[in-house]
Amino acid sequence: MTHDAAPDAGSKTASAGAARWWRTLAPLHPRSHGARLLHESRQRAWGPLLPTLARAWAQRGGDQVSQARHDALLALGEALDAAPAPPTAELLAGRLWAAGREVAAFPPADWALPGAQPWETCEAHSLHWVEALAAVAAWGADLDASTRACALAEAALTAWHHAALRLPGAWEPWVRARRTLATLRGAARLVAAHAHAGDRTRGLGRGLRDALLATAAAAAADLEWMLETHLDGNHLLTDHIALAAAEAVFRSGDGHLRAAVAEAERQFPGDGGHVEATPMYHAMLLDDLLTLRALRRDHGPAVARLQAVLVRATAWLATVRHPDGRLPCFGDTDPDAMPAFVLAHAAVTPTRPLGPEQQRSVWAARQGPHFAVCHVAPALWEPQPGHAHADHLDVEWSWQDRRIVSGAGLAGYDGDPRRALNRSAASHSVVDVPGRPALELWATFRVGARGRVAVVERGRSDGWQWVTALAFWPGVPSLAHLRLVALHTSGALAVADRLDAGAAPPVSGMGRLRLAPGVRCTGARHLDTPAGPLQADATTELEVAPGVRFPRRAETEASVELRYRVVSSAPVWVVLGARGMPTLAHAQAALDGPWQGLVAGARR
Repeated sequence: MTHDAAPDAGSKTASAGAARWWRTLAPLHPRSHGARLLHESRQRAWGPLLPTLARAWAQRGGDQVSQARHDALLALGEALDAAPAPPTAELLAGRLWAAGREVAAFPPADWALPGAQPWETCEAHSLHWVEALAAVAAWGADLDASTRACALAEAALTAWHHAALRLPGAWEPWVRARRTLATLRGAARLVAAHAHAGDRTRGLGRGLRDALLATAAAAAADLEWMLETHLDGNHLLTDHIALAAAEAVFRSGDGHLRAAVAEAERQFPGDGGHVEATPMYHAMLLDDLLTLRALRRDHGPAVARLQAVLVRATAWLATVRHPDGRLPCFGDTDPDAMPAFVLAHAAVTPTRPLGPEQQRSVWAARQGPHFAVCHVAPALWEPQPGHAHADHLDVEWSWQDRRIVSGAGLAGYDGDPRRALNRSAASHSVVDVPGRPALELWATFRVGARGRVAVVERGRSDGWQWVTALAFWPGVPSLAHLRLVALHTSGALAVADRLDAGAAPPVSGMGRLRLAPGVRCTGARHLDTPAGPLQADATTELEVAPGVRFPRRAETEASVELRYRVVSSAPVWVVLGARGMPTLAHAQAALDGPWQGLVAGARR
């Protein structure tokens, strides 16, 4: 019997695997499958030719340096000068950091970066470090600091160029696009410094500036033949932006600009939220689009359309940021990433957030120093699901300008064993039903069966600003999560949850509210926070449970969360606030109308 059972078990496993692949690939547009095959074929074909191709691109890049428009670079350099400077302390101390951890000495002895994760290698080959050093060379604290930074950047860039000839990862399209933008920004900083600093830096950094311009032109060479249509999303838009930026500096016309703007309009629709519903990638792309806008000083139709996208995207980012400046942990978001996007950071700070009536892909409410945000966007964007998490209706809350309820952060990418946990419901303040994942997450960026979010309503009631929404589990159309989130003018947070199984047998799940760093529980109903003591009240038992957090993307630390049982027979209400704020009974009475409307919507 054992001998006969093994083939059957293997057959079932193969069948299940094939079904999972079908659920993963079927929702994608057919052209993305053809584009992937073309991309992989091209990679195999060009592998042996890479040194020759890279030398040809470098030669073309060097030939274009004399064509660079210094007026465009000056405008970008002045915009960057008005923004916060990128961090450089680690580089100047001889350490190369990527994606939150030290990956090598700087400059590295081996640019293949043995031991680094794939995403860390991509970041290093994007040359973010040379832009940072160029900023010091341009505006160092003194002439000696500028000179040291300039010499270090030139030496490291020369070594990288020699090594990169035989490193395929350095020539992936997304890496080349990011390198184009980083080196143009570094060159722009030096152009602005030369224009405004007078004799102090006369001649300093001009060799570095020309090397950066040559590197940018080489990275952009032939990139239009390698557009990442097989990946779509942020990769494809970054490719277009890089080509448009190179066009603004080295060539005439606006063909690439028009293509980049059309793609930006597709990916930042509606209220301005990026379609991947991941605030970190939204901020990164906004930074890139602001770079392109600074380079284009004309006022043609394409620039006007770009400006309209920037207005929406900037307002959306201002809407979702916590009062402490950090991002909500929706999708693949590092909450502390915002300062790295210097132009976006500078643009968002004075921008007015979207009003409640303008919000579509997110719900956010502010009451003075208090803030709540709920992830009501679809669980994923079909063309690019790789950055999605099981965070349907995730909620985060700040009180007195301090984060109290916040997600686990972001744990690495390719090759990181923590990624499965990071993408699961366990890393978010959601309701989890055992054995029924809200998204079928597998491998590093794979998503099989998809859930969905529907029936989102917003409003105000008796001092509360609220949102209600339904999230449906994949493969079980009768199973839904009903959630209400509300923020009171006093800063109190109310959350109501219920499961609805329709005519199916009753189900039970676990709700969780993940507590931010610095928040401790002195009992299930008492929170000790940096902003003062808070109380938790609920219609069911609350349990204090251990969790995990991923600070700086490369580390793991313990955290705390409040858990509670959610069933399909009655709602569970939880209210968090300080003494003297609205009670649980007050919240239930004030929000009964929106809740009953949600229940009625679920029945329909």
